[in-house]
Amino acid sequence: MKTVGIIAEYNPFHKGHAYHLQKAKELANAEYAVVVMSGSFVQRGAPAIVDKYIRAEMALREGADLVVELPVCYATGSAEAFAQGALSVLEALGCVDALCFGSEEGRLDMLLSYARLFEEEPPFYQELLQDFLRQGFSFPAARSRAALEYQNVTERILPCCADDADCRRTPSVLDEPNNILGIEYCRALLRRNSSIKPLTLRRRSSGYHDLSLDAEMASASAIRQAISGQDSASLKGSVLAQLPASCQKLLRTALTSSAPMRLNDFSSILSYRLLSLSRDELADFQDVGDDLAARMENLRFQFTTAEEFADLLKTRQLTHTRLTRALCHILLNLKQSDLDARKAAGWPAYLRALGFRESARPLLGSIKKRSASPLLVKAADAPSLLSKEQLALFEQDIFASHVYETVKEGRRNASMIHEYTRSPIVIG
Repeated sequence: MKTVGIIAEYNPFHKGHAYHLQKAKELANAEYAVVVMSGSFVQRGAPAIVDKYIRAEMALREGADLVVELPVCYATGSAEAFAQGALSVLEALGCVDALCFGSEEGRLDMLLSYARLFEEEPPFYQELLQDFLRQGFSFPAARSRAALEYQNVTERILPCCADDADCRRTPSVLDEPNNILGIEYCRALLRRNSSIKPLTLRRRSSGYHDLSLDAEMASASAIRQAISGQDSASLKGSVLAQLPASCQKLLRTALTSSAPMRLNDFSSILSYRLLSLSRDELADFQDVGDDLAARMENLRFQFTTAEEFADLLKTRQLTHTRLTRALCHILLNLKQSDLDARKAAGWPAYLRALGFRESARPLLGSIKKRSASPLLVKAADAPSLLSKEQLALFEQDIFASHVYETVKEGRRNASMIHEYTRSPIVIG
């Protein structure tokens, strides 16, 4: 029963994702594909454009056999936290043989070399990193430059001219988002001394930031922008054409009933949170800390919308995405101490199935026997299957889903759907 794991957001699911699912099974020679997927909120610190059950169904209709929810504190975390958390879920399942991820680079040896560098952090690399941070670069930019300079020096690559050492700076592997995540997946595997084998597939779709719909496989960013710029009830064919046929009606129906979800839809809740919390309380949240908490306190009376507030907070060292993640953690009451406790435990406290195919019941049976954590097929089973401590962590995911549902259903004057009444998506 060979099984390949995939880590994804599917925000929304498109043709590039379907291609990845198909190729992942082929590369791993796997009978089953298990997807660890972000739930209501995603890694850039924003709500998923449509809810997690719709996205899980899309994946199941296009080849996934089981979709497991990634806990929200990991799903909205940094690339490192996202990768470490998702890998811990795959390992806890007890049945995953390989992890297949997409990358712009496409060469596993290159990604592994960077993963080893960041995991080992030799002294010279640390010096370079600190030097770039002192120059005012954001951490991602400083890390990219330090890694490239370290490689140049250790591999004796000379500058092309004596007066301009920075002319060596060509587009780096670390300038591409899927490469960065892929490196973090490799780091997670190395750190855990995992038996899961890494596999990478070169992206055939457009680049992550490419906003054109003209490509054979447009990026999720392009699809989201196109959806946001038009009437959801009358999606253009150019948008729907980027989704597999089995997913087009699902997306149209979801968007017609509740429109695409955006971070600004949560602005009033977030404004209330910022006004009601002290500087010390703000500093306790994931990705915030003392300096950013002070900046938030000083600027909170200039709050208009969530996105504009992130722009207001932005500095050379603080990227917009880092700030939207921090704001998302405040919105969802996600403390740094909770994330640290989960990391220290080493395993996820629980596994939450969002959906599965009927043909994957043998896989579910194997997971129940071999998993290192309780498998929740229905959220309502949580109080009877989880310890008091485990249940407290699970309630973080429930709370995030309820915040999302409150805003989504409020758009059509409908009551929120309680997570404990939800059943998993089952595809025959």
